[in-house]
Amino acid sequence: MKKSYPTGCQKAISVILGAFITGFMWRCRGESGWGSSWGLFSVALVLMLFIYQLYGKRTGMKYEKIPIGALMMMLGVTGYATVIDQLSGTVWSDLPYPVQGGVPMRAPVSTESAAIIIIAMGFTLVPLFAFFIGSLFSDKEYKIRHYVIAVVLFFAVSTIVKATVAHPILQAINPDQVEWAAKGLADFGIDLSPKDAYMTHFLNRDFSQDIAFNENYYMSIEHISDVFGVIAVALYALIGRRDKTAFASTIVIDGFVALGTTALSPLISLEAVKAEIDPSVNVPEFIANGNGWGLWEYSTGFCVGFITMLFIALLPKKKTENTVEDKMPMFENKTGNLIFNFIITVFAFGVVPGRVIGIRFAKLLKNTGVMEDVGPMGEIICAVLAVVFAFFMFKRLYGFLFGGFKNIIGVGPAEFSKKAFVGYFYMCAAAYFFLNHAEIFFLPYDRMATASGFAQVMFSEDLVITVMIATLAIISLIYLPLRKKLK
Repeated sequence: MKKSYPTGCQKAISVILGAFITGFMWRCRGESGWGSSWGLFSVALVLMLFIYQLYGKRTGMKYEKIPIGALMMMLGVTGYATVIDQLSGTVWSDLPYPVQGGVPMRAPVSTESAAIIIIAMGFTLVPLFAFFIGSLFSDKEYKIRHYVIAVVLFFAVSTIVKATVAHPILQAINPDQVEWAAKGLADFGIDLSPKDAYMTHFLNRDFSQDIAFNENYYMSIEHISDVFGVIAVALYALIGRRDKTAFASTIVIDGFVALGTTALSPLISLEAVKAEIDPSVNVPEFIANGNGWGLWEYSTGFCVGFITMLFIALLPKKKTENTVEDKMPMFENKTGNLIFNFIITVFAFGVVPGRVIGIRFAKLLKNTGVMEDVGPMGEIICAVLAVVFAFFMFKRLYGFLFGGFKNIIGVGPAEFSKKAFVGYFYMCAAAYFFLNHAEIFFLPYDRMATASGFAQVMFSEDLVITVMIATLAIISLIYLPLRKKLK
């Protein structure tokens, strides 16, 4: 059997491209239309399509694992907005404090304690996806049940810790934060400790969002508990599956992301210090102009893509060798495989991008004043696009049932990824730049006629847009030539 390997140069380029691609997509994730878990799905889907182009001609690299990998990342982040800027030395109340006559405020906390919480948050951003990456290149065979076990184990352990040891751990790590959460409860007239209030409203984030300082408490408990979930998944790989590759990917990828996102969190904390704590403090102008959050989102994705592709590139050669594309379905039962493939394919390539286009197009009409009330237009567009895509997939279904196709896409997963990546990634780029607020249309071009004016706008006031434009250019200039060389 003929074997081939990505060259050393191709691997090096893949690490660079993976970082830029995931940075771009993670910044998209922070925008309306993607958002939260939906956005994570798109991030991982694009990264999976990229990985398959280089390493997808291997036994076990089945088509179904592309959307499964995206689902594994979708089940990751629980939220970080409330804890990420604690390196400013403050915790944000979110709501007026006190209730009567108060205003939202920042209360002092230890920056060392805050750093520990932020590291825990970073360690749990992509917990199941990190495990999944190792499974792709493992000598062990992974089936759906193994991924289900990992998911159930992660959430079961995390939930148990939320109900038990997470609270004393947070008290030990960040007592200031616990004290302010208690003050918020007392101010609201609730005679309970933060732990008792949490347990009374177990897993109810909405409750915490109604009381000053308590969403920080809630999310800190989430992050601490999820660390134990990650450890459980890593041990499942090492002991339950005897798989050192998946164990290593879980620890290495999650650990790197934890350190990277924490090191870059001053992009947000400095913005908070300048805007809300001490306006006289000197910070870089681009941060003072409000670019910190967008740049942190971008850099988070950059870290995820960089370490994922680096981990793969440094694996032993035998684990990344390309032999033949695995075109066989994941399930032996043809009907079960048909239903499963149809659902995940329509969701991944119909519903998710349809949602992005629908919501962002509707908001474009509202933001530009074309329509005052768009109502459910975004959801309707999403449904229409998904139905159209589903009809297209029926042709594939016919080929699968009667035309001799071995899988629902009709081609090998590596070949499919080459085609799907271009369409999906550049769709996301177009939706980012030209829909919703469509900021690229509304830049102050009159002020950009001079070199100094251009620099002020593009490298200070709207640096995030500049970074995204530059990233798109870099990806296009490097990826498209690389794509031609991938056979």
